[in-house]
Amino acid sequence: MSLNIHELQVIISNRELAAIIWIFLIILSLQFNTKTRMLFGNVVKAFFASRILFVILLAFLYSSFIIFLLHQLKIWNFSLLKDSIYWFIGSGVLVIISLTKADKEKDFFKNILWDNLKLVLILEFVVNLHQFGLITELLLLPIILFLTMIQVVAGREEQSQKVKSLVDWVLVVFGFAMLGISLQRILADFRGFATNPNLKSFLLPIILSISFIPFAYCVALYMNLELLFIRLGIFLTNKKNLRYAKWRTVLKSKLSLKKLKEISPRINSLYNGS
Repeated sequence: MSLNIHELQVIISNRELAAIIWIFLIILSLQFNTKTRMLFGNVVKAFFASRILFVILLAFLYSSFIIFLLHQLKIWNFSLLKDSIYWFIGSGVLVIISLTKADKEKDFFKNILWDNLKLVLILEFVVNLHQFGLITELLLLPIILFLTMIQVVAGREEQSQKVKSLVDWVLVVFGFAMLGISLQRILADFRGFATNPNLKSFLLPIILSISFIPFAYCVALYMNLELLFIRLGIFLTNKKNLRYAKWRTVLKSKLSLKKLKEISPRINSLYNGS
């Protein structure tokens, strides 16, 4: 039994459907060029062969456990499955990939928490709640993506600051226009907006992001410990001494990324083979 376009739009919004269509077209276009096809294939193979895939699998299992707990608490139901999948791909996976900066960026995990409590999230939720027709979304998506790319590239060069400022203003005007349209629709049907499902849809990514921090911290801690252990293996060839040094490193760090960062430059003097 096949779905028609109207039934599909009940499951997937016009904006999501537009994104899927553009991604499909981009992937399809890559297949017509031998070099880009090989490059795309190598990227896919490298991803599936990398250890990060195992970490992402663990993240998926951890997130599933959190969702199970939310389901037991009557906070989550199957109507939020799509929101959960989007959160995992759009936030969970990105946090895992960015964990290499956890020991370098000050207040990395506090920033993650703050990013999920900002007022702008409410505005983004309001804007995304009401969307245009499929054709309009298909046209808007590449335009917004193109402007965003220009914004990022122009921001890197001092001589391009005027271009960046212009693009910033265009995006701000567009954002306010979208917000105005969304607020107008909400006021016209406030009861349709102020519903329990909408509240759950808004709170879900916040709850998932906050509950994901302990897992992300453990992964970052393991990654940094592993790097230190590799360095220890270079200095200590005796297995007994190496095991002792690893245990001593764990005790000294007190499972703190900050303390691990302090220990790292002193690793040579701490374990000089004695």
